Amino acid sequence: MPSFTLSSNNENESSSKLLYVTNNSLNIKQETKNSLYSILFCAMIIFQIIAYGSYSVLVHLCEKNGMITFSSATMNFIIEFMKLLFSLHAFICLKRIHLNKIQILLWFKQSILYSIPAILYFLNNNLAVHIQIHMDPTSYQILSNFKIFTTAILYRLIMKKRLINQQWFALILLFFGGLTYSLGTFKTSSFISKTTTNSTIIIREMYIRPLGIPMIVVYCTLSGLAGVYNEWILKRNYSESLHLQNIFLYTYGTFLNLIPAISMMIANSKTINHLNLFHGFTFYTWLIIITQVLNGLIMSVVMKYSSNIIRLFVISFSLIITAFLSFFIFHINFNIYFFISFVTMTC
Repeated sequence: MPSFTLSSNNENESSSKLLYVTNNSLNIKQETKNSLYSILFCAMIIFQIIAYGSYSVLVHLCEKNGMITFSSATMNFIIEFMKLLFSLHAFICLKRIHLNKIQILLWFKQSILYSIPAILYFLNNNLAVHIQIHMDPTSYQILSNFKIFTTAILYRLIMKKRLINQQWFALILLFFGGLTYSLGTFKTSSFISKTTTNSTIIIREMYIRPLGIPMIVVYCTLSGLAGVYNEWILKRNYSESLHLQNIFLYTYGTFLNLIPAISMMIANSKTINHLNLFHGFTFYTWLIIITQVLNGLIMSVVMKYSSNIIRLFVISFSLIITAFLSFFIFHINFNIYFFISFVTMTC
């Protein structure tokens, strides 16, 4: 009888140890998985900061005699089309689907909601290119930080998220920082871009032209509305595949940009035999396309599984990248208004 009891106790101890080891192993695997996800997420956010910060600098590098050399609609068409191809490939690989008329009709009804942010992004992305003619890269990045203000207000109205007192204080700092900078730079520039060109270097003073102010206001409003509305749709159908949701959005975006892209291609070609969709494209144009494709795909992940608050963080910190690149590439001389705004907007 004692020997039986001893054997039973040994078996229980062995089972407990095995269970303990198994649980520990599972916990370690889960912690490792979570750590990898955290590292990947941080890497994506850092890439977004670089992509946002370098955008205006890259567009200015595409300028020739103060004009954008390429069609903004063509560039945005390629960006939307590449994002659409990626989303289609990912969706087909991850989900085995059997298409039928009912399924297609259901998807079409679901997709209609995505036409609204697609239109907003279409207007916003094309406007973002043409704003560059009316201000230098750093001015654009500082003033586009007003997106933080418009996004926060719309986030409160659409997503019904309350802002705490510290957030309202931060928005007030942001508003007056941008206002101080725009008025100061608008005055000191005398509405003129001061450029000197030698063999390889363009030297600029910070400047804002008269049309730049209303354009940036419209841009920031459209950007905030598009971002918040898109997040609302993505989370409204949270169980839906992100790739399918992106397919809806990018399909509308592709077709919206296709018509003006073809129109510009015809307008820029002297004869039908000289049609060139990539008229005016340079190495920097393709660099914009690659970074914005990746940026757009990453942003959809952020909006689906996090929030626009991360986007505001990215926008705010991208100013550092823009200032750094503007100084070393364009040799921009920063004025006192820049430093005032830099402090208020990054705090």
